[in-house]
Amino acid sequence: MNNRIGDTTVRHTSLFLLYGLLGAAPFVGAVAGLPFFPPVLFAALRIDVGAVILVGLVLLRGGYWMPRTRADSVAVLVTGVLTLGGNIAFVFIGQQYVTSATGAVIYSLAPVVTAGFASVLLPAERLGVLGAAGVVLGFIGASIVANPDFSNVVTETTQGMGFVFLSTTSFAVGNVLTKRVDPDLPSLTLTAWGLVIAGLFVHSVSLLRGETIGQIEWTRQALLALFTVGVLATAVLYGVHFELVGAIGATKTNLAYYVHPVSTAIAGHLLLGERIPGSSIVGLGTICLGFLLIEWRTVSRIYRR
Repeated sequence: MNNRIGDTTVRHTSLFLLYGLLGAAPFVGAVAGLPFFPPVLFAALRIDVGAVILVGLVLLRGGYWMPRTRADSVAVLVTGVLTLGGNIAFVFIGQQYVTSATGAVIYSLAPVVTAGFASVLLPAERLGVLGAAGVVLGFIGASIVANPDFSNVVTETTQGMGFVFLSTTSFAVGNVLTKRVDPDLPSLTLTAWGLVIAGLFVHSVSLLRGETIGQIEWTRQALLALFTVGVLATAVLYGVHFELVGAIGATKTNLAYYVHPVSTAIAGHLLLGERIPGSSIVGLGTICLGFLLIEWRTVSRIYRR
């Protein structure tokens, strides 16, 4: 019995570490590939690659592999347009102007922003005093990272951070609305079909922006970046995410959002020569503290165990 518990713990720890390392892939891959791709088209191609792999996996697994109810269909639409489509497109637009590490730190606001919207849209998840303080701390942390210059707020860096924040907002609203709809569709299946809708949506936005395949510069680095964001940052990352949620729960899994900026900073430094300013480290710590206040009951139970 003890050996079995030990093996399970090692497996969960390994999955968490893998998830933490993979969290660098969306940001480093985006920054590495954006010089060669139009941003929204790059986002759409990332979604295409992930959709092909995950839909194939869902079809192979069988079972509850297609939406069956109205709630399932609505959830797939919301997931496609907001949780995945808007989320990924805004990240790729924003990463044109900020380092991969800065993008990852701003994106670590996602659990905090999700809790804020959930408290409004889901009565059962209203925040107490500590939770509200946690949301405020999260935004203070984001402000520390942004360090805005109020004499010139329309800098490219500020715009980039704004787009990444819009990405976290799209993700948060999509997650909360999906929970409110309460579909029966398994999470991985919901994500797979959501990627199909997201691909159609983001390709449409790309066309409206006048982006074309002919604008892509097909180099070795471009192909490697597309592999990174499509396979590692989408298909593999989402697969590990849902495996972790099923094994250790959403709160513990969300703690990886504060590992992602660390792995991204290291990968960005080694692969792209980026530096992370001290303000980003302070901001990340503040955002993490905000999350701990929001989830203090769950975290305290985990600590006691």
